Amino acid sequence: MNKCENCNVIVYDETSVCPLCHSVLEEVEQEERSMYSMLKQHGAPYPNVRRRTEILHFVTRLILFLFIVAEIGLIVVNYIVTPLFWWSGISGIAMVYIYLSMVYWIRHDAGYAAKIGLQICFTIALLVGIDYFTGMTGWSLQWAIPGVILFGDAIVFFLMMLNRQQWYSYTFLLLLIAIFSVCIISLYFAGKIASIVLPVISAGVTGVYLLGTIIFGDREFAREIKRRFHV
Repeated sequence: MNKCENCNVIVYDETSVCPLCHSVLEEVEQEERSMYSMLKQHGAPYPNVRRRTEILHFVTRLILFLFIVAEIGLIVVNYIVTPLFWWSGISGIAMVYIYLSMVYWIRHDAGYAAKIGLQICFTIALLVGIDYFTGMTGWSLQWAIPGVILFGDAIVFFLMMLNRQQWYSYTFLLLLIAIFSVCIISLYFAGKIASIVLPVISAGVTGVYLLGTIIFGDREFAREIKRRFHV
């Protein structure tokens, strides 16, 4: 018998993942088992789905706000660093694509941490592809992708704050962002990119965030790693 903190339902089957939102289930304490067994016999109440809907609406608005702020920042960087080539317009189009995709995925299903991670991967691939077909000047690796990484850090932070009882379910997404940060830094030492300013900033923010998650997460972080990677 396990409990989903996200959906506020009890799952009586022997499974570790919620069938509704695909979040990792919490084991029910022994003292609560008798109470839930009685509820099962008499019929348990339905969970409060309105609160979950309100949270999802807030997340979509938050994502839109972060996208607008990120695009403004990229426009400023574009104007200062490369005023002759407005790559920020391409990144803006990509952000619109990401936002519309995220809104669709979030509203049509829960368990959106993995979906956001997949969308980040698609976005990075899209930016590199656009850079390649426009002459491969390196703007995607030096500016756009580090900006996406910083945006991903912000998304993970707010998702953890919104779902503090299951904050560790976003650990895998944070690890994925950290891997991208390391890859961007390694490209500088391989001589593929010239400027390392924004990549270092994004890698530093991600590293500090990941370190704090490991230290303060303690057992929850270790347990999530074991469940995800079976180690």
